Amino acid sequence: MPSLKDSAHIVKQLPNLDYRVLKIFVSSIKHHEIINNYNILSYSNLHKDRIDYALQNLLKLKLITKTDKGFKLLTAGLDVYALKLLVDSGIILGIGNSLGIGKESDVIEAISETHQPRAVKFFRIGRISFTDTKRKRSLEKNKNVTSWLLINIEAAKREYDFLVKLKSTKMNITTPYFRSMHSIVMDRINGLPLIQIRNLPNPIEIFYKVFEQMRIAYNENVINGDVSEYNILLDENQDIWIIDWPQAVTLEHPNAEFLLRRDLHNIIRYFRRKYDLNLDENSYYKSLVKDN
Repeated sequence: MPSLKDSAHIVKQLPNLDYRVLKIFVSSIKHHEIINNYNILSYSNLHKDRIDYALQNLLKLKLITKTDKGFKLLTAGLDVYALKLLVDSGIILGIGNSLGIGKESDVIEAISETHQPRAVKFFRIGRISFTDTKRKRSLEKNKNVTSWLLINIEAAKREYDFLVKLKSTKMNITTPYFRSMHSIVMDRINGLPLIQIRNLPNPIEIFYKVFEQMRIAYNENVINGDVSEYNILLDENQDIWIIDWPQAVTLEHPNAEFLLRRDLHNIIRYFRRKYDLNLDENSYYKSLVKDN
């Protein structure tokens, strides 16, 4: 699959008529995972020869793939389309180096139209087979989800909405600026995940800061659902930032208590193991939920 930098280069080079054909793929994925020449012809009002030329170009660039029944949009094709929207909307001028590759997303640096540093997160759910397959099956039971592309778009929308909600609180949360398909443009946080920090000078103070961030979210009716040492950043001012919110739920969720207890267990286990802190999960859980 082309890298995000490759996709950015394609954005600059791809002819407008090819984008029109690519847009048909993106517009169709909710109802049709695979489309054929006839579908494209009826949607585009382009000449058949021009459509054939565009399809060959999109295939060559690995933005789509060919199947027995027609053509299918690939993740790289959605990347190119999302980047095109961001550039055309004036949200970003360009992208730079990778900021991180996780199990469910890629994050890359970008610059805004006013030359401010940004981070763009592209969702990659489906990259890890077993866990993600179970997750897809779970989503398919509740929604009309037919592809990983739709799942990634839905995850981006979900995280964006929670970030917007939490940004109005006193929580340390990145500023979300724009969502484009399966990507989110946000402020870049200059910090390191706890897992990458060799030693904290005052670990109990950092634990209290993490706990306080979880409390603020909880008081706003939000549970992250995936808190761990991998998605908690510590910046140069010793402030804590909890990142990654696509699995967040509200307190009304049927598994809210389980997810909250799991978040608390994960972070307490980390501080117990690494810093030998004596932390009682039940006490902190009761403290967290006492006012609700």
